[in-house]
Amino acid sequence: MSVLARSFFNLAVIKVPLHRLIAAFAGLHWPVRATATPLVFPAQPYGRSPTDLPLLLWTPACAPELTAFMPQVSSGDYFVVEYACRRFGFAGVSIRSTTQDDEWPINEFIVYESNELRRCVRAMKDSSRWDFYTQGAPLNFENEAAYQARRLRDRIQRESLLGYVESWGAPVGNPEFWSSRQEAMTLVHQSPA
Repeated sequence: MSVLARSFFNLAVIKVPLHRLIAAFAGLHWPVRATATPLVFPAQPYGRSPTDLPLLLWTPACAPELTAFMPQVSSGDYFVVEYACRRFGFAGVSIRSTTQDDEWPINEFIVYESNELRRCVRAMKDSSRWDFYTQGAPLNFENEAAYQARRLRDRIQRESLLGYVESWGAPVGNPEFWSSRQEAMTLVHQSPA
């Protein structure tokens, strides 16, 4: 099964090579360090077990100028995107998507530029009702007509998200996006000396 066919996925792509992103984090003098980790898509674990690492950073084989980032479910690793895009100023895109039959479905597309959130489009159900939310000016590749659909859940679907990410510059539909010619990395807590 393709990663993009999973019942839920969470992915961010940052416009910077992985080595530069790791160097930016190293410059913070945080108690974390980068360490090599296996990259085994499409079977990459996405759950949270004691043996699974909490986050995954890799350089897509088809796009060496990008860093892809996939946090694990409920891992709290959103600081990676926050720091990469808001503090370091790298452009980035973040998407989350579930299937429509999920208990709490969501389809979300967020773009960061120049240290701030530039665009957000989200349809989600976090109570008994659906909510559709946008922030920022639409990007030239968005299907704004879809945002007028009567049912909120139909305004942005997984297929739209994937098309948006491709148009932004991340070739997620290319199988080589999910492999790398370099070591994948994770950030691990470093014990004080």
